[in-house]
Amino acid sequence: MKEIQAVMQQLDAVRNALIKGDIYQSIPEKILVIMDSVQYKPRRTHIVVPDDHEAVLKRIAAIDARIKTAGKKATISDAELDDLLVHIASPDPLVRDKGVFYLFNRLLRQTVLTPAQLIWVKDRLLQDDYLFAHILEPENDAVFLRSFSVMFLAGILYANRTFYHVFSEAELLAIERRIMTYAIVELDLRGYVDGKGWAHAMTHIINVWSELNEAEEIQRADKILMLAVVLQAYRFSDNALAYGEDSHLTNVLISLMNKHQLYVDYCLVILQEWQRALLTMSPQDTIAFWNRWYNRNRFLQSLLVQPELPEKIATYLRKISDLF
Repeated sequence: MKEIQAVMQQLDAVRNALIKGDIYQSIPEKILVIMDSVQYKPRRTHIVVPDDHEAVLKRIAAIDARIKTAGKKATISDAELDDLLVHIASPDPLVRDKGVFYLFNRLLRQTVLTPAQLIWVKDRLLQDDYLFAHILEPENDAVFLRSFSVMFLAGILYANRTFYHVFSEAELLAIERRIMTYAIVELDLRGYVDGKGWAHAMTHIINVWSELNEAEEIQRADKILMLAVVLQAYRFSDNALAYGEDSHLTNVLISLMNKHQLYVDYCLVILQEWQRALLTMSPQDTIAFWNRWYNRNRFLQSLLVQPELPEKIATYLRKISDLF
């Protein structure tokens, strides 16, 4: 996908400039430039989704029962794994949420996957036809495949950090690069979709971000870059992020800031730039404008009530609290 490659190349340029020390405070503005450069398509193309709902639920139940019975000796074949991944594209919440997702979590908790399988699943989920499926098109059901690819990556990162320890620094950076690209390009940040269950892409992005923040292999410059990308993706969402995204973002942000003063300082840079932009903005009679306005309000209010909020951030928020 040329458009996706162009975004990644622009991200690489920003990262290189940051590491060299050529830029710092302007990173959020440069992320916005990348977001504005994405060319979306005016029409949807045909989306292929699994339609064997009853059959796959039986297969999932059979695997689940086998895993429970086998305990530490449990295994899963590559073909079965492939079948599970195919079905995260299902718009049926019984298949995707309560079927594949629950079973995959069990596989990770019991370390059923071999190290080779963990790497294979990670590579599969990062592919364009999973992570970026139909992403440049108007709102569509492929969001479930994209978003759950991100969610499963968060689980894989946790399993790697806790049990497997097989991903190299290069692999972790490759995941970060593609998830930042996803966060920049994804416009469909719906929470709960009536009749189809959770899409929740922003929450899943934050989950991956949280795991990458725990990776000691990733240097601070990369963590600052992803901090800026996630906050810009949240800030410029046209969707109402009213399904717990604000508190989840707050919790992960505070956890990051508690790791080093550098993250506190950079969070303040972003908040100050956000505030300056707000003061020059005229209200618009659009749902996107008011969704962004109240997304910000919920996020800042959630930050302000956190007992572990760094005092530097708390002081600034109290100073501007009459504007949210």
